[in-house]
Amino acid sequence: MSELTVLWGVVGFLGASIGSFLTLVTYRLPREEKIGLSRSRCPRCLRDLQLLDLIPILSWAASRGRCRHCKTHISIRYPLTELMTMLGTLGAVYLFGFTLPGLAVAGLWWCIVAIIVTDLEHYIILDEVQIAIILFGVMFHYALGSDFQEVIVSAIIGLVAGLVLKYGFLYLRNKDGLGMGDVKLLFGVGVWLANPTSFVPFLFFAGVLGVVCGLLWRVAGLGKVFPFGPALAVSLLVCTVWPQAMDHFWQLYMVTTVA
Repeated sequence: MSELTVLWGVVGFLGASIGSFLTLVTYRLPREEKIGLSRSRCPRCLRDLQLLDLIPILSWAASRGRCRHCKTHISIRYPLTELMTMLGTLGAVYLFGFTLPGLAVAGLWWCIVAIIVTDLEHYIILDEVQIAIILFGVMFHYALGSDFQEVIVSAIIGLVAGLVLKYGFLYLRNKDGLGMGDVKLLFGVGVWLANPTSFVPFLFFAGVLGVVCGLLWRVAGLGKVFPFGPALAVSLLVCTVWPQAMDHFWQLYMVTTVA
């Protein structure tokens, strides 16, 4: 087995382990439970989980999705969160290498996974995740040598855009279009985009994702309201790892405008 294969295996395992930690974070923090003060346990029989119960993905598969002690069903969201985190971590390293930007993008993906889980389950975006997105964004631009004046201006524009969308929709429709979690997220988006002109394609992609996912959400019978946070987060990921998508957007815009 080559050293490179071992290295990729280590990255994958670390990604899955971080995913396991995210399952803890996304379960406890929305319920205002502390992290790190007690061991992971079965929510029904309250038995502490042992090492064999904590191996990412494999433990769930080996126990066939049930607690080893009381046989309570364990939600598939746990191995899915671990799997998504592992794949995203591997993808970030594949695209950016074993570099500081690669670590920052991997961190962005970890935050996106947390946003998807908590917003779909509880309709909230944790403040701790918002802070992490900003910090990873600063790390990303520091590694790239970006102009931090542009980063700050873009972040402020993101915040203002979020407030305008929230209260503008409230004024026009007399109901909330965005939650404050989405507004805060747009501030973090601004840090990552670091370019005011990027907000137009970003919001377009987010809108398309939001509409498509919202329709699928309703068809699946999961409710009438689909939270917008996951669409915003995934759109940010697209604009970060595939910036050419924004260029394609502007090219298509120019063609349709001229036509």
